[in-house]
Amino acid sequence: SPQPRAGAVAAQVVSVIAAIELPIGQWPDLVEILLGFINTSDDTNLKIATLQAIGYICEIIKPEVLALRSNEILMAVIHGARKEEPSSEVQLAAVHALFNSLEFVWDNFDREGERNYIMQVICEATQNPSVSVQVGTFKCLVKIMALYYDKMTFYMEQALFGVRPLVYSALSSPGTRCTWHVYLLFRPITAAEYNELPKLESKHFAKVALPEVIPVLLNLLMQQEEDTNKGEWNLAMSAGTCLNYMAQ
Repeated sequence: SPQPRAGAVAAQVVSVIAAIELPIGQWPDLVEILLGFINTSDDTNLKIATLQAIGYICEIIKPEVLALRSNEILMAVIHGARKEEPSSEVQLAAVHALFNSLEFVWDNFDREGERNYIMQVICEATQNPSVSVQVGTFKCLVKIMALYYDKMTFYMEQALFGVRPLVYSALSSPGTRCTWHVYLLFRPITAAEYNELPKLESKHFAKVALPEVIPVLLNLLMQQEEDTNKGEWNLAMSAGTCLNYMAQ
């Protein structure tokens, strides 16, 4: 449909039907049909609605149901999130779908080449001109850090397509939407490094980042706005929350 709202509703309808039928072996060609729309269509609205449908399906269906097609789903979603994609709306839909698919792509993250490509696309997407895409991408990074912490050493150390420089850049951003999710990135890091996730070996990401992150956070704490309403979220409150995470 040329109407984006119609496509969004259709995506929800498809996902609800899929949630009922896919687990019992019905509608077996659904994923193939959806992937075909993404890979062969030049219709932007169709791509957006299809990516939304995939995102909803990944969110509500158990990972094992989609396990056989997980690699194809991931590659299609990553393709939509690339910086070469001309439509920021398609990128945003792809990023949202990626967020919902992260829990069943363990095999892809186990393979270094695929993991590197996924992380490169995600890190590049944090520099997207669209704030909504940036926010969605940092949400993905937060979830990736929580799910795949033990595989993040390489990316925390890299200057190019690495997580650390992107974090420092976003911490200094004038907006609060993206910055808040950067702060949340430290939550799974500190959880892993201070025994809240006892099965993981600490990589000391937070400790290594302290000399560069703390001065930025302290500077942001001083950026109080006189006319801010009580309880209204702002940069200073975000910085204080991040400090709290790192001090635990």
